[in-house]
Amino acid sequence: MLTGATSLDLVLQELSSSLSEVEDLLQRFLEDRHNGGLLQQAIEGLQQLRGTLTLIELRGAGLLLDEMIALATDIPEHDAGQHNDALSALCDSLFELDRFLEFTRSNGHELPELLLPASNQLRRLRGGVPPLSEDYFFSLDPQRLARKPWQGDEARMDERSMARLRQMYQVGLLTLLRDDDARAAAPLMRRALQRWMDALPQAPANLCWVTDAALEATEQTPLALTPERKRLFARIDRQIKPFLKQDAPGEDIDRGLLKHLLFLTAVADASCDHAVAVRDAYGLPDPGFTEAELQEAFERLRGPGVEVMRSLADALREELTAVKDLLDLLARNAAGDIDQSQETLRTALYRLSKTFDMLQMPREAEGLGAAVEQVSQWSSENLPQGLELVADAVLQAETTANSLDNNHSYTPRDGESSAGHEPVELKEARIVLHEESQAGLALAKRAVTAYLESGNDSMHLMNVPGSLETVRGGLVFLGMTRAAGIIQQASNYIQQKMLEQRQVPDAAQLDVLADALTGIEFYLESAERSQATAADVLAMAADGLAQLGYPVTEE
Repeated sequence: MLTGATSLDLVLQELSSSLSEVEDLLQRFLEDRHNGGLLQQAIEGLQQLRGTLTLIELRGAGLLLDEMIALATDIPEHDAGQHNDALSALCDSLFELDRFLEFTRSNGHELPELLLPASNQLRRLRGGVPPLSEDYFFSLDPQRLARKPWQGDEARMDERSMARLRQMYQVGLLTLLRDDDARAAAPLMRRALQRWMDALPQAPANLCWVTDAALEATEQTPLALTPERKRLFARIDRQIKPFLKQDAPGEDIDRGLLKHLLFLTAVADASCDHAVAVRDAYGLPDPGFTEAELQEAFERLRGPGVEVMRSLADALREELTAVKDLLDLLARNAAGDIDQSQETLRTALYRLSKTFDMLQMPREAEGLGAAVEQVSQWSSENLPQGLELVADAVLQAETTANSLDNNHSYTPRDGESSAGHEPVELKEARIVLHEESQAGLALAKRAVTAYLESGNDSMHLMNVPGSLETVRGGLVFLGMTRAAGIIQQASNYIQQKMLEQRQVPDAAQLDVLADALTGIEFYLESAERSQATAADVLAMAADGLAQLGYPVTEE
Protein backbone atom coordinates (compact mmCIF):
# COMPACT_ATOMS: atom_id res chain seq x y z
CA MET A 1 0.00 0.00 0.00
CA LEU A 2 1.23 3.50 -0.84
CA THR A 3 1.80 5.63 2.23
CA GLY A 4 3.45 8.89 3.17
CA ALA A 5 4.72 11.42 0.65
CA THR A 6 4.42 9.01 -2.28
CA SER A 7 0.62 8.93 -2.00
CA LEU A 8 0.07 12.66 -1.47
CA ASP A 9 -0.41 13.21 -5.20
CA LEU A 10 -3.56 11.12 -5.03
CA VAL A 11 -5.24 13.08 -2.23
CA LEU A 12 -3.55 16.50 -2.00
CA GLN A 13 -6.23 18.35 -3.92
CA GLU A 14 -8.98 16.88 -1.75
CA LEU A 15 -6.99 17.61 1.42
CA SER A 16 -6.46 21.25 0.40
CA SER A 17 -10.17 21.60 -0.34
CA SER A 18 -11.08 20.10 3.07
CA LEU A 19 -8.63 22.41 4.84
CA SER A 20 -10.22 25.41 3.13
CA GLU A 21 -13.69 24.27 4.20
CA VAL A 22 -12.64 23.86 7.84
CA GLU A 23 -10.93 27.25 7.81
CA ASP A 24 -14.09 28.84 6.40
CA LEU A 25 -16.17 27.25 9.17
CA LEU A 26 -13.81 28.58 11.85
CA GLN A 27 -13.85 32.07 10.33
CA ARG A 28 -17.65 32.05 10.32
CA PHE A 29 -17.67 30.86 13.93
CA LEU A 30 -15.36 33.75 14.87
CA GLU A 31 -18.00 36.12 13.51
CA ASP A 32 -20.97 34.25 15.01
CA ARG A 33 -19.90 32.89 18.42
CA HIS A 34 -23.40 31.73 19.32
CA ASN A 35 -23.62 29.29 16.40
CA GLY A 36 -22.03 26.24 18.01
CA GLY A 37 -23.01 24.12 15.01
CA LEU A 38 -20.25 25.79 12.96
CA LEU A 39 -17.61 24.76 15.49
CA GLN A 40 -18.97 21.22 15.60
CA GLN A 41 -18.84 20.98 11.79
CA ALA A 42 -15.23 22.22 11.88
CA ILE A 43 -14.33 19.51 14.43
CA GLU A 44 -15.93 16.86 12.23
CA GLY A 45 -13.94 18.16 9.26
CA LEU A 46 -10.73 17.95 11.29
CA GLN A 47 -11.56 14.37 12.27
CA GLN A 48 -12.05 13.41 8.61
CA LEU A 49 -8.71 14.99 7.74
CA ARG A 50 -7.03 13.12 10.57
CA GLY A 51 -8.46 9.83 9.31
CA THR A 52 -7.09 10.42 5.80
CA LEU A 53 -3.64 11.48 7.00
CA THR A 54 -3.45 8.60 9.46
CA LEU A 55 -4.33 6.21 6.63
CA ILE A 56 -1.44 7.40 4.47
CA GLU A 57 0.84 7.51 7.54
CA LEU A 58 1.87 11.16 7.67
CA ARG A 59 2.86 11.18 11.33
CA GLY A 60 3.52 14.88 11.81
CA ALA A 61 0.28 15.94 10.14
CA GLY A 62 -1.68 13.34 12.11
CA LEU A 63 -0.20 14.58 15.40
CA LEU A 64 -1.03 18.21 14.60
CA LEU A 65 -4.62 17.30 13.78
CA ASP A 66 -4.91 15.35 17.06
CA GLU A 67 -3.87 18.49 18.93
CA MET A 68 -6.21 20.69 16.88
CA ILE A 69 -9.17 18.40 17.59
CA ALA A 70 -8.33 18.30 21.32
CA LEU A 71 -8.10 22.10 21.52
CA ALA A 72 -11.24 22.68 19.44
CA THR A 73 -13.18 20.19 21.58
CA ASP A 74 -12.22 22.14 24.73
CA ILE A 75 -13.83 25.34 23.38
CA PRO A 76 -17.41 25.74 24.72
CA GLU A 77 -19.82 25.96 21.81
CA HIS A 78 -21.95 28.70 23.37
CA ASP A 79 -19.28 30.48 25.41
CA ALA A 80 -16.32 30.96 23.08
CA GLY A 81 -15.81 34.68 23.67
CA GLN A 82 -12.77 34.05 25.90
CA HIS A 83 -11.07 31.69 23.48
CA ASN A 84 -9.82 34.05 20.78
CA ASP A 85 -6.25 32.80 21.13
CA ALA A 86 -7.31 29.19 20.68
CA LEU A 87 -9.40 29.93 17.57
CA SER A 88 -6.62 32.03 16.10
CA ALA A 89 -4.12 29.22 16.74
CA LEU A 90 -6.41 26.73 15.01
CA CYS A 91 -6.56 28.91 11.90
CA ASP A 92 -2.78 29.36 11.95
CA SER A 93 -2.32 25.60 12.29
CA LEU A 94 -4.54 24.96 9.26
CA PHE A 95 -2.37 27.30 7.20
CA GLU A 96 0.82 25.64 8.45
CA LEU A 97 -0.58 22.18 7.74
CA ASP A 98 -1.41 23.17 4.17
CA ARG A 99 2.14 24.47 3.68
CA PHE A 100 3.54 21.30 5.25
CA LEU A 101 1.63 19.08 2.81
CA GLU A 102 2.92 21.12 -0.13
CA PHE A 103 6.45 20.90 1.22
CA THR A 104 6.21 17.14 1.80
CA ARG A 105 4.92 16.53 -1.71
CA SER A 106 7.72 18.65 -3.20
CA ASN A 107 10.44 17.24 -0.95
CA GLY A 108 9.50 13.60 -1.56
CA HIS A 109 9.51 12.52 2.09
CA GLU A 110 8.00 13.67 5.36
CA LEU A 111 9.84 15.53 8.10
CA PRO A 112 7.30 15.30 10.95
CA GLU A 113 9.62 17.33 13.22
CA LEU A 114 8.61 20.45 11.25
CA LEU A 115 5.16 20.41 12.88
CA LEU A 116 6.35 19.92 16.48
CA PRO A 117 6.47 23.69 17.25
CA ALA A 118 2.87 24.13 16.01
CA SER A 119 1.71 21.08 17.97
CA ASN A 120 3.37 22.38 21.15
CA GLN A 121 1.74 25.78 20.70
CA LEU A 122 -1.67 24.09 20.69
CA ARG A 123 -0.72 22.02 23.76
CA ARG A 124 0.26 25.18 25.65
CA LEU A 125 -3.14 26.72 24.93
CA ARG A 126 -4.87 23.64 26.33
CA GLY A 127 -3.14 24.16 29.67
CA GLY A 128 -1.63 21.51 31.88
CA VAL A 129 -0.34 19.52 28.90
CA PRO A 130 3.47 19.15 28.73
CA PRO A 131 5.18 20.01 25.43
CA LEU A 132 6.52 17.28 23.17
CA SER A 133 10.30 16.96 22.99
CA GLU A 134 12.18 17.44 19.73
CA ASP A 135 13.01 13.71 19.65
CA TYR A 136 9.33 12.72 19.81
CA PHE A 137 9.53 11.00 16.40
CA PHE A 138 12.99 9.48 17.04
CA SER A 139 12.20 5.86 17.88
CA LEU A 140 14.57 3.90 20.09
CA ASP A 141 13.61 0.47 21.35
CA PRO A 142 14.19 -0.34 25.06
CA GLN A 143 16.98 -2.81 24.22
CA ARG A 144 19.09 -0.06 22.68
CA LEU A 145 18.45 2.34 25.54
CA ALA A 146 19.46 -0.38 28.01
CA ARG A 147 22.93 -0.65 26.49
CA LYS A 148 25.90 0.70 28.45
CA PRO A 149 28.78 0.52 25.98
CA TRP A 150 31.03 2.75 28.10
CA GLN A 151 32.44 0.88 31.11
CA GLY A 152 33.50 3.08 34.03
CA ASP A 153 36.31 1.47 36.01
CA GLU A 154 35.04 2.95 39.30
CA ALA A 155 38.49 4.18 40.27
CA ARG A 156 36.87 6.18 43.05
CA MET A 157 38.04 9.71 43.74
CA ASP A 158 37.72 11.34 47.10
CA GLU A 159 34.58 13.39 47.67
CA ARG A 160 36.52 16.63 47.53
CA SER A 161 37.76 15.90 44.00
CA MET A 162 34.27 14.86 42.95
CA ALA A 163 32.87 18.12 44.33
CA ARG A 164 35.54 20.12 42.47
CA LEU A 165 34.62 18.42 39.20
CA ARG A 166 30.96 19.16 39.81
CA GLN A 167 31.81 22.81 40.42
CA MET A 168 33.77 22.81 37.14
CA TYR A 169 30.72 21.41 35.32
CA GLN A 170 28.41 23.96 36.97
CA VAL A 171 30.63 26.92 36.00
CA GLY A 172 30.54 25.78 32.40
CA LEU A 173 26.79 25.14 32.65
CA LEU A 174 26.11 28.69 33.90
CA THR A 175 28.02 30.05 30.91
CA LEU A 176 26.00 27.80 28.62
CA LEU A 177 22.71 28.94 30.14
CA ARG A 178 23.62 32.63 29.76
CA ASP A 179 24.98 32.45 26.23
CA ASP A 180 23.92 30.77 22.99
CA ASP A 181 27.49 29.80 22.08
CA ALA A 182 28.81 26.51 23.43
CA ARG A 183 32.45 27.17 22.56
CA ALA A 184 33.22 28.89 25.86
CA ALA A 185 31.28 26.51 28.09
CA ALA A 186 31.98 23.14 26.45
CA PRO A 187 35.68 22.71 27.40
CA LEU A 188 34.98 22.97 31.14
CA MET A 189 31.89 20.78 31.03
CA ARG A 190 33.53 18.13 28.86
CA ARG A 191 36.61 18.02 31.09
CA ALA A 192 34.43 17.26 34.12
CA LEU A 193 32.46 14.64 32.21
CA GLN A 194 35.61 12.89 30.97
CA ARG A 195 37.01 12.69 34.49
CA TRP A 196 33.72 11.29 35.79
CA MET A 197 33.67 8.67 33.01
CA ASP A 198 36.63 6.91 34.66
CA ALA A 199 35.49 7.32 38.24
CA LEU A 200 31.77 6.51 38.36
CA PRO A 201 29.83 3.25 38.20
CA GLN A 202 28.82 1.92 34.82
CA ALA A 203 25.41 3.57 34.40
CA PRO A 204 26.39 7.18 35.31
CA ALA A 205 29.77 6.77 33.55
CA ASN A 206 27.94 5.78 30.37
CA LEU A 207 25.64 8.79 30.74
CA CYS A 208 28.69 11.05 31.01
CA TRP A 209 30.11 9.47 27.85
CA VAL A 210 26.93 10.17 25.87
CA THR A 211 26.70 13.71 27.31
CA ASP A 212 30.29 14.38 26.27
CA ALA A 213 29.40 13.34 22.70
CA ALA A 214 26.31 15.57 22.73
CA LEU A 215 28.38 18.53 23.93
CA GLU A 216 30.93 17.88 21.19
CA ALA A 217 28.09 17.92 18.66
CA THR A 218 26.68 21.14 20.16
CA GLU A 219 30.09 22.80 19.92
CA GLN A 220 31.32 21.56 16.54
CA THR A 221 28.22 21.02 14.36
CA PRO A 222 27.05 23.44 15.86
CA LEU A 223 23.63 22.59 17.27
CA ALA A 224 21.23 25.41 18.08
CA LEU A 225 21.13 25.99 21.84
CA THR A 226 17.40 26.08 22.39
CA PRO A 227 16.01 26.41 25.95
CA GLU A 228 15.00 22.75 25.80
CA ARG A 229 18.56 21.67 24.99
CA LYS A 230 20.02 23.86 27.72
CA ARG A 231 17.72 22.20 30.23
CA LEU A 232 19.05 18.80 29.15
CA PHE A 233 22.56 19.67 30.27
CA ALA A 234 21.22 21.16 33.51
CA ARG A 235 19.48 17.84 34.23
CA ILE A 236 22.83 16.04 33.89
CA ASP A 237 24.09 17.83 36.99
CA ARG A 238 21.11 16.58 39.01
CA GLN A 239 21.49 13.05 37.60
CA ILE A 240 25.17 12.77 38.49
CA LYS A 241 24.94 14.36 41.96
CA PRO A 242 23.77 11.21 43.85
CA PHE A 243 26.70 9.19 42.49
CA LEU A 244 29.41 11.58 43.69
CA LYS A 245 29.38 10.39 47.31
CA GLN A 246 31.30 7.42 48.66
CA ASP A 247 28.07 5.56 49.48
CA ALA A 248 26.57 6.19 46.03
CA PRO A 249 23.29 4.36 45.32
CA GLY A 250 23.09 1.65 42.70
CA GLU A 251 20.06 3.09 40.93
CA ASP A 252 19.93 3.51 37.15
CA ILE A 253 19.84 6.78 35.25
CA ASP A 254 16.89 8.46 33.51
CA ARG A 255 16.29 6.66 30.19
CA GLY A 256 14.31 9.60 28.81
CA LEU A 257 17.26 11.92 29.36
CA LEU A 258 19.56 9.41 27.68
CA LYS A 259 17.27 9.26 24.65
CA HIS A 260 17.30 13.07 24.30
CA LEU A 261 21.10 13.10 24.34
CA LEU A 262 21.31 10.25 21.83
CA PHE A 263 19.06 12.23 19.51
CA LEU A 264 21.50 15.15 19.62
CA THR A 265 24.35 12.84 18.63
CA ALA A 266 22.23 11.37 15.82
CA VAL A 267 21.68 14.76 14.14
CA ALA A 268 25.29 15.88 14.63
CA ASP A 269 27.73 16.44 11.81
CA ALA A 270 29.71 13.40 10.68
CA SER A 271 33.00 15.08 11.65
CA CYS A 272 32.19 14.82 15.38
CA ASP A 273 34.30 11.81 16.42
CA HIS A 274 32.68 11.15 19.81
CA ALA A 275 29.19 11.48 18.37
CA VAL A 276 30.06 8.97 15.64
CA ALA A 277 31.39 6.55 18.27
CA VAL A 278 28.17 6.83 20.29
CA ARG A 279 26.01 6.35 17.18
CA ASP A 280 27.93 3.20 16.29
CA ALA A 281 27.89 1.79 19.82
CA TYR A 282 24.14 2.21 20.20
CA GLY A 283 23.32 1.38 16.59
CA LEU A 284 21.25 4.55 16.35
CA PRO A 285 18.81 4.74 13.43
CA ASP A 286 19.29 7.54 10.91
CA PRO A 287 16.81 10.32 11.80
CA GLY A 288 16.61 11.23 8.10
CA PHE A 289 18.16 14.69 8.48
CA THR A 290 21.01 16.60 10.03
CA GLU A 291 20.69 19.72 12.14
CA ALA A 292 21.52 21.95 9.16
CA GLU A 293 19.02 20.18 6.91
CA LEU A 294 16.25 20.51 9.49
CA GLN A 295 16.88 24.24 9.93
CA GLU A 296 16.89 24.68 6.16
CA ALA A 297 13.58 22.83 5.97
CA PHE A 298 12.11 25.15 8.61
CA GLU A 299 13.18 28.16 6.51
CA ARG A 300 11.61 26.68 3.40
CA LEU A 301 8.39 25.92 5.26
CA ARG A 302 8.18 29.52 6.45
CA GLY A 303 9.03 30.85 2.99
CA PRO A 304 6.71 31.51 0.06
CA GLY A 305 4.31 28.73 -0.90
CA VAL A 306 3.64 26.93 -4.15
CA GLU A 307 1.09 29.40 -5.48
CA VAL A 308 3.34 32.36 -4.68
CA MET A 309 6.30 30.76 -6.44
CA ARG A 310 4.13 29.83 -9.42
CA SER A 311 2.92 33.44 -9.72
CA LEU A 312 6.47 34.71 -9.35
CA ALA A 313 7.72 32.31 -12.04
CA ASP A 314 4.91 33.39 -14.39
CA ALA A 315 5.72 37.07 -13.87
CA LEU A 316 9.43 36.48 -14.48
CA ARG A 317 8.72 34.47 -17.61
CA GLU A 318 6.48 37.24 -18.93
CA GLU A 319 9.22 39.82 -18.39
CA LEU A 320 11.87 37.60 -19.96
CA THR A 321 9.67 36.86 -22.98
CA ALA A 322 9.30 40.59 -23.61
CA VAL A 323 13.07 41.01 -23.34
CA LYS A 324 13.68 38.14 -25.78
CA ASP A 325 11.23 39.63 -28.26
CA LEU A 326 13.01 42.96 -28.09
CA LEU A 327 16.40 41.27 -28.54
CA ASP A 328 15.05 39.47 -31.58
CA LEU A 329 13.92 42.76 -33.13
CA LEU A 330 17.30 44.37 -32.43
CA ALA A 331 19.14 41.41 -33.95
CA ARG A 332 17.11 41.80 -37.18
CA ASN A 333 17.43 45.63 -37.16
CA ALA A 334 13.63 45.78 -36.98
CA ALA A 335 13.28 47.61 -33.69
CA GLY A 336 12.56 51.04 -35.15
CA ASP A 337 14.09 53.69 -32.90
CA ILE A 338 17.34 52.03 -31.75
CA ASP A 339 17.93 54.49 -28.90
CA GLN A 340 14.43 54.04 -27.50
CA SER A 341 14.62 50.23 -27.78
CA GLN A 342 18.04 50.27 -26.11
CA GLU A 343 16.70 52.27 -23.15
CA THR A 344 13.62 50.01 -22.84
CA LEU A 345 15.85 46.93 -22.84
CA ARG A 346 18.26 48.42 -20.30
CA THR A 347 15.41 49.31 -17.93
CA ALA A 348 13.87 45.83 -18.21
CA LEU A 349 17.20 44.09 -17.57
CA TYR A 350 17.92 46.35 -14.59
CA ARG A 351 14.52 45.55 -13.08
CA LEU A 352 15.09 41.82 -13.56
CA SER A 353 18.57 42.07 -12.03
CA LYS A 354 17.16 43.67 -8.88
CA THR A 355 14.42 41.06 -8.69
CA PHE A 356 16.88 38.15 -8.79
CA ASP A 357 19.11 39.93 -6.27
CA MET A 358 16.13 40.22 -3.89
CA LEU A 359 15.55 36.47 -4.35
CA GLN A 360 19.16 35.83 -3.27
CA MET A 361 20.19 34.47 -6.67
CA PRO A 362 23.56 36.21 -7.10
CA ARG A 363 24.62 34.44 -10.29
CA GLU A 364 21.54 35.53 -12.24
CA ALA A 365 21.61 39.03 -10.73
CA GLU A 366 25.27 39.51 -11.66
CA GLY A 367 24.72 38.19 -15.18
CA LEU A 368 21.81 40.53 -15.79
CA GLY A 369 23.75 43.40 -14.20
CA ALA A 370 26.61 42.79 -16.64
CA ALA A 371 24.03 42.75 -19.45
CA VAL A 372 22.78 46.17 -18.30
CA GLU A 373 26.34 47.54 -18.57
CA GLN A 374 26.71 45.98 -22.00
CA VAL A 375 23.47 47.52 -23.28
CA SER A 376 24.54 50.94 -21.94
CA GLN A 377 27.65 50.77 -24.16
CA TRP A 378 25.88 49.66 -27.32
CA SER A 379 26.38 51.39 -30.61
CA SER A 380 25.60 50.42 -34.18
CA GLU A 381 29.11 48.95 -34.59
CA ASN A 382 29.19 46.53 -31.65
CA LEU A 383 25.47 45.69 -31.46
CA PRO A 384 25.70 42.06 -32.72
CA GLN A 385 28.41 41.11 -30.20
CA GLY A 386 26.52 42.75 -27.37
CA LEU A 387 23.36 40.92 -28.27
CA GLU A 388 25.08 37.56 -27.76
CA LEU A 389 26.29 38.46 -24.29
CA VAL A 390 22.89 39.77 -23.24
CA ALA A 391 21.11 36.72 -24.68
CA ASP A 392 23.28 34.38 -22.57
CA ALA A 393 22.32 36.22 -19.38
CA VAL A 394 18.61 36.18 -20.32
CA LEU A 395 18.64 32.43 -21.09
CA GLN A 396 20.34 31.72 -17.75
CA ALA A 397 17.69 33.77 -15.92
CA GLU A 398 14.92 31.98 -17.85
CA THR A 399 16.23 28.57 -16.80
CA THR A 400 16.19 29.61 -13.15
CA ALA A 401 12.68 31.07 -13.45
CA ASN A 402 11.48 27.76 -14.88
CA SER A 403 13.07 25.86 -11.99
CA LEU A 404 11.08 27.93 -9.48
CA ASP A 405 7.85 26.66 -10.99
CA ASN A 406 8.97 23.09 -11.65
CA ASN A 407 10.39 22.46 -8.17
CA HIS A 408 7.35 23.97 -6.37
CA SER A 409 9.76 25.37 -3.81
CA TYR A 410 12.64 27.76 -3.45
CA THR A 411 15.65 27.75 -1.20
CA PRO A 412 17.90 30.82 -1.24
CA ARG A 413 21.45 29.83 -1.99
CA ASP A 414 24.82 31.46 -1.71
CA GLY A 415 26.64 29.46 -4.37
CA GLU A 416 25.79 27.93 -7.69
CA SER A 417 23.50 24.98 -8.18
CA SER A 418 23.94 22.82 -11.21
CA ALA A 419 20.36 21.62 -11.01
CA GLY A 420 19.10 25.19 -11.00
CA HIS A 421 21.12 26.13 -14.10
CA GLU A 422 20.30 23.25 -16.38
CA PRO A 423 20.43 24.35 -20.03
CA VAL A 424 17.06 25.19 -21.54
CA GLU A 425 17.55 22.61 -24.31
CA LEU A 426 18.19 19.83 -21.78
CA LYS A 427 15.15 20.85 -19.72
CA GLU A 428 12.96 20.79 -22.83
CA ALA A 429 14.38 17.38 -23.74
CA ARG A 430 13.42 16.03 -20.32
CA ILE A 431 9.87 17.33 -20.72
CA VAL A 432 9.58 15.70 -24.15
CA LEU A 433 10.94 12.41 -22.79
CA HIS A 434 8.38 12.42 -19.98
CA GLU A 435 5.58 12.91 -22.48
CA GLU A 436 6.90 10.33 -24.93
CA SER A 437 7.44 7.77 -22.16
CA GLN A 438 3.90 8.23 -20.91
CA ALA A 439 2.58 7.92 -24.47
CA GLY A 440 4.58 4.71 -25.01
CA LEU A 441 3.21 3.18 -21.82
CA ALA A 442 -0.35 4.15 -22.74
CA LEU A 443 0.15 2.51 -26.17
CA ALA A 444 1.43 -0.71 -24.56
CA LYS A 445 -1.54 -0.84 -22.18
CA ARG A 446 -3.99 -0.36 -25.07
CA ALA A 447 -2.26 -3.14 -26.99
CA VAL A 448 -2.57 -5.55 -24.06
CA THR A 449 -6.26 -4.63 -23.74
CA ALA A 450 -6.79 -5.24 -27.45
CA TYR A 451 -4.99 -8.59 -27.10
CA LEU A 452 -7.47 -9.65 -24.41
CA GLU A 453 -10.53 -8.45 -26.30
CA SER A 454 -9.48 -10.21 -29.54
CA GLY A 455 -9.22 -13.62 -27.94
CA ASN A 456 -5.43 -13.57 -27.46
CA ASP A 457 -4.47 -12.47 -31.00
CA SER A 458 -0.70 -11.90 -30.72
CA MET A 459 -0.73 -9.51 -33.69
CA HIS A 460 -1.80 -6.77 -31.29
CA LEU A 461 1.45 -7.22 -29.34
CA MET A 462 3.90 -7.05 -32.24
CA ASN A 463 4.84 -3.39 -31.66
CA VAL A 464 4.76 -3.49 -27.87
CA PRO A 465 8.40 -4.59 -27.25
CA GLY A 466 9.67 -1.81 -29.51
CA SER A 467 7.51 0.78 -27.76
CA LEU A 468 8.66 -0.39 -24.34
CA GLU A 469 12.30 -0.32 -25.45
CA THR A 470 11.82 3.31 -26.45
CA VAL A 471 10.32 4.03 -23.05
CA ARG A 472 13.22 2.24 -21.35
CA GLY A 473 15.77 4.38 -23.19
CA GLY A 474 13.97 7.54 -22.11
CA LEU A 475 13.90 6.42 -18.49
CA VAL A 476 17.63 5.69 -18.56
CA PHE A 477 18.29 9.21 -19.87
CA LEU A 478 16.08 10.63 -17.09
CA GLY A 479 18.11 8.74 -14.48
CA MET A 480 15.23 6.40 -13.56
CA THR A 481 17.29 3.24 -13.88
CA ARG A 482 15.15 1.16 -11.52
CA ALA A 483 12.01 1.92 -13.53
CA ALA A 484 13.93 1.25 -16.76
CA GLY A 485 14.89 -2.22 -15.47
CA ILE A 486 11.24 -2.99 -14.75
CA ILE A 487 10.21 -1.90 -18.25
CA GLN A 488 12.95 -4.06 -19.77
CA GLN A 489 11.77 -7.17 -17.92
CA ALA A 490 8.13 -6.49 -18.89
CA SER A 491 9.26 -6.19 -22.52
CA ASN A 492 11.25 -9.44 -22.22
CA TYR A 493 8.19 -11.25 -20.88
CA ILE A 494 5.99 -10.10 -23.75
CA GLN A 495 8.65 -10.83 -26.37
CA GLN A 496 9.76 -14.23 -25.13
CA LYS A 497 6.64 -15.73 -23.57
CA MET A 498 3.76 -14.20 -25.49
CA LEU A 499 5.30 -13.69 -28.95
CA GLU A 500 8.15 -16.16 -29.43
CA GLN A 501 6.82 -19.08 -27.36
CA ARG A 502 3.16 -18.28 -28.15
CA GLN A 503 2.17 -18.86 -24.53
CA VAL A 504 -1.23 -17.55 -23.50
CA PRO A 505 -0.97 -16.14 -19.96
CA ASP A 506 -3.87 -16.61 -17.60
CA ALA A 507 -5.89 -13.73 -16.22
CA ALA A 508 -3.78 -13.43 -13.05
CA GLN A 509 -0.54 -13.15 -15.05
CA LEU A 510 -2.01 -10.48 -17.33
CA ASP A 511 -3.20 -8.56 -14.28
CA VAL A 512 0.34 -8.63 -12.87
CA LEU A 513 1.74 -7.34 -16.17
CA ALA A 514 -0.86 -4.57 -16.35
CA ASP A 515 -0.16 -3.63 -12.72
CA ALA A 516 3.55 -3.26 -13.51
CA LEU A 517 2.88 -0.97 -16.50
CA THR A 518 0.35 1.06 -14.49
CA GLY A 519 2.87 1.40 -11.66
CA ILE A 520 5.51 2.85 -14.00
CA GLU A 521 2.91 5.21 -15.45
CA PHE A 522 2.04 6.43 -11.94
CA TYR A 523 5.75 6.77 -11.14
CA LEU A 524 6.28 9.01 -14.16
CA GLU A 525 3.27 11.17 -13.33
CA SER A 526 4.44 11.59 -9.73
CA ALA A 527 7.97 12.48 -10.77
CA GLU A 528 6.63 15.06 -13.21
CA ARG A 529 4.37 16.85 -10.73
CA SER A 530 6.69 16.63 -7.76
CA GLN A 531 10.07 15.10 -7.06
CA ALA A 532 8.72 12.26 -4.97
CA THR A 533 10.24 8.90 -5.78
CA ALA A 534 7.41 6.40 -5.62
CA ALA A 535 9.61 3.60 -4.29
CA ASP A 536 6.62 1.61 -3.08
CA VAL A 537 5.18 1.51 -6.60
CA LEU A 538 8.47 0.35 -8.10
CA ALA A 539 8.81 -2.36 -5.46
CA MET A 540 5.28 -3.56 -6.21
CA ALA A 541 5.95 -3.68 -9.97
CA ALA A 542 9.28 -5.48 -9.49
CA ASP A 543 7.66 -8.02 -7.17
CA GLY A 544 4.97 -8.75 -9.76
CA LEU A 545 7.48 -9.36 -12.53
CA ALA A 546 9.43 -11.66 -10.23
CA GLN A 547 6.24 -13.74 -9.88
CA LEU A 548 6.16 -14.00 -13.68
CA GLY A 549 9.70 -15.36 -13.64
CA TYR A 550 11.42 -12.13 -14.69
CA PRO A 551 13.06 -10.66 -11.57
CA VAL A 552 14.47 -7.15 -11.77
CA THR A 553 18.12 -6.94 -10.73
CA GLU A 554 19.32 -4.10 -8.52
CA GLU A 555 21.67 -2.96 -11.26
